[in-house]
Amino acid sequence: MKSYYLAALSCVTVLIGAWYAWPFPRFEVDTVAARPNAAGYNRDDFGIWQPYGACSTREAILESQASDPLHDCHARSGTVYDPYSGTTIPATSPIEIDHIFPLSAAYDMGASEWDRETKVRFGNDPLNLVATSRKLNQEKSDALPAEWLPPTNRCEYSRRLADIARKYSLPLPSADVRAMQRQCRIALLTGN
Repeated sequence: MKSYYLAALSCVTVLIGAWYAWPFPRFEVDTVAARPNAAGYNRDDFGIWQPYGACSTREAILESQASDPLHDCHARSGTVYDPYSGTTIPATSPIEIDHIFPLSAAYDMGASEWDRETKVRFGNDPLNLVATSRKLNQEKSDALPAEWLPPTNRCEYSRRLADIARKYSLPLPSADVRAMQRQCRIALLTGN
């Protein structure tokens, strides 16, 4: 009986050790020890919101997640899918567009060295934009994953953040990459 207990305890110990040592997934982003603080951040340098067809990038993102088409660039009916909460929001509710890789975080991580054109492209890139509730957008603010993660779809959020980081050659703090990896390991185990 004692040997079964020791064998079970050993297996659990190995599994817990593997859980924390396993670097899955490898997001293949550059990392830094901590988020630096670059002076001079100005949100207006990122050119929010640029024309996108007949509307702006804000309305284009809203429409891409809406159940009904926009009328004159405004949502008047239907719902908008919020990937952060995994629910739909009435289109007439307070809906904000979030930068998945926050603008100020990007500025701190290297965008301070970009020219205006690159900043505007980053600030209006549909890959980096998502419609979400005002509550969740305000809760997130300019946080990276070690400080904030959405209530649902955390691995998907982490993968998209890594895609953005790679596209713009932005590093991420090591603690944030570990938080992202942890969310994807959990998703793998739970099937979410």
